[in-house]
Amino acid sequence: MNVMAEVGSCCVAEVMGTELYTLTPDTVVASARRLAFDNGIDHLLVLDNGTLAGIVCKDDLRHASRDALVGECMSSPVLCIGPETTLQEAAQIMCEQQVSCLPVVTGAFLVGIVTRDALATAWLDGKPQTREPKAVCAACGARDKVRRDPRAAGVPLCAECLGRTSPNALPLPV
Repeated sequence: MNVMAEVGSCCVAEVMGTELYTLTPDTVVASARRLAFDNGIDHLLVLDNGTLAGIVCKDDLRHASRDALVGECMSSPVLCIGPETTLQEAAQIMCEQQVSCLPVVTGAFLVGIVTRDALATAWLDGKPQTREPKAVCAACGARDKVRRDPRAAGVPLCAECLGRTSPNALPLPV
């Protein structure tokens, strides 16, 4: 059995992320940075009147003025794929087009996003990789917007609890 051939023929629907973060072109870059940081994500989709108008990544936001609008730094038009696209095809498109993610659409509906990281870790042992269960905030038990922040020594905290912690109370990473 050729595992690489089997992996390449799997569809992106099996590895795509379905928790999508969206903005509008008139969102201020500082707000977009906060959304990306608070949720630990690298790519934000830009919708204009419900239509995919662009995409913005952390690097785009990092290089833009914090007072600029997302519409000024987003990439557009957006290259999209369908959920039936194979992992091999998606990887080839990303490589050829020099992009790190592809929104996944069915007709006019946005259904997910596949990233280089998702492709890189997909089916490493010949089986679908199961996603880790969502982290739970160690302080309040919340399950939304929880991440392991280095400022909290890797302890899982939600955005609200992370914002309440005093920088002096947290151990500094070594």
